[in-house]
Amino acid sequence: MRYTDDEYGDLAAAARLTGLTVTGYVAEAALAAARLTDPPSTAPLRAALVEVMSARAQVRRFATNVNQAVAQLNGTGEPPVWLADAVAVTSRAVGRLDATAQDLAVATRSAQRPARRASDSPCSQEGSTS
Repeated sequence: MRYTDDEYGDLAAAARLTGLTVTGYVAEAALAAARLTDPPSTAPLRAALVEVMSARAQVRRFATNVNQAVAQLNGTGEPPVWLADAVAVTSRAVGRLDATAQDLAVATRSAQRPARRASDSPCSQEGSTS
């Protein structure tokens, strides 16, 4: 198939967002249209990204809390009263981060599978000049 530079740019951007090659994305989109199903989507990856960003912000806040706790401990010899709560919040954030990393790994693996299938397909060799 032939595309204008603008069309190819649009396809390349969409393919990047879904973790597919342009060829893989076009193949998956064509199959989805033929099967009357949804084309490749970035929704799972976007949801995971939002979760990772949220957990990262919580972990950064905890780093600030640790610095404050150490300063108080060095100054008074006693840990701050809020330290246990901060550790609990951070433990939950790290748990969410771990779960999201797992979800992201699964989504990435499943997004890569169609690209491999499409590149292995005899149809992907059509028009090849090699």
